[in-house]
Amino acid sequence: MEFRVRAMSDVHDHSFAVNGWEQVYSQLTPGRFESVVMQVQAPDFLFFRESTNRSVAQAGFPPRGFSSLALPLQRPISGTFQGYRLEGYALWLLDVGEEFRFYTPETLHYLGVSIPRAEMHTLATAVLGENAGTLLERNLVPVADEEGERVGAELTRFLDAFQRQPGAFENPVSSKRFKDEILSVLLELFNPGRAEKRDVTHATYTEIVRRSERILKDHAEEPQTILDLCVALRCSRRTLQTSFQRVTNVSPVEYLRSVRLNGVHRLLRSTSHEALMVGDAAAQWGFMHPSYFAREYRQLFGELPSQTPRKG
Repeated sequence: MEFRVRAMSDVHDHSFAVNGWEQVYSQLTPGRFESVVMQVQAPDFLFFRESTNRSVAQAGFPPRGFSSLALPLQRPISGTFQGYRLEGYALWLLDVGEEFRFYTPETLHYLGVSIPRAEMHTLATAVLGENAGTLLERNLVPVADEEGERVGAELTRFLDAFQRQPGAFENPVSSKRFKDEILSVLLELFNPGRAEKRDVTHATYTEIVRRSERILKDHAEEPQTILDLCVALRCSRRTLQTSFQRVTNVSPVEYLRSVRLNGVHRLLRSTSHEALMVGDAAAQWGFMHPSYFAREYRQLFGELPSQTPRKG
C-alpha cells in the first residue's frame, strides 16, 4: 500500500490532495486555511483521514467504480451532506458515480474509505445480513453519540499508531489488518444493536469460537483479521466480540494478537539466530513496531523475544 501524509495551507491545493476523488473545495469562512491529509492507497482500497480548520463547500464525484463510507472522528457542530442536516455522529455514504455536495462545519476531522462496489456489498451482506443492500442505499446513517465517540477514539488511536510507523504499509499482513479493521468497525455502525437482540445461548457462543479456531488453524500461515472471521462466520463484529468474551474471557482482538505472537514464538523456537532475525520473524506475523512487539511478547510469554531459546 502507498502511504503519505500532507499538510496544506491552501484550499485549492487540498482539492487535489486525495487520489481518486474528483472534487473542488471552496472556502466559506475567513481566515488562514490549514489542513492535514493522511492517505493510504491500493488498487482495491482507498483511505484518507482529513482535518480542516475552516468551513468549506465540497463538490464532486467519488472514485470511479467504488462505494464510499465516511465517519467524523470528532463530533461536528453542524453541516449538510447530500441535503441532510448533520448533527452529531453519522455514517456518510456515496454509491458509484454519485455526485456529492458537502457543507462542512468550521472544523472537521473525519475519515473516508472506498472499495469496489461489489466487495462492499459482499462484506455488508456477510456482516449485516440480507438487508445490507437497503442500508447501503442511504446517504446518511445516524450513529448514537456515545457509540460515535467510542469508535472515533478507537479509530484515532489505531490510525495514529500506523501513522507513526509508515513502514507497516509495506508489509502485506499489516496492510490487510489496517484495511479490515477499519471496514469491520464502520460496517458494525450500520446496526450496532443487531447482535444484542438475538437470542444466543452459550452453546452458540462456544460454537462461534470453535469455528473461529478452526479457521485460524486452517489458515495458520495467513494471519486472519476480525473481518475475515465475520465474513466466514456470517456474523457481526458485536456477536464475535460477545462470543469470545463469554467463552475465552478475552476479546477477539486480544485472541488474534495472541495467535500472531504465538506464531512468532514458534518461528523463533524452530530457527537459529543465523537463519532468522527476531525482527524478520515479527514482520512475518505483521508486527512492524519493535518496541510494541517486544512489550506484547514479554507480557504474554514473560520474556523478551531475544531471550527465547533458539534452535541449535
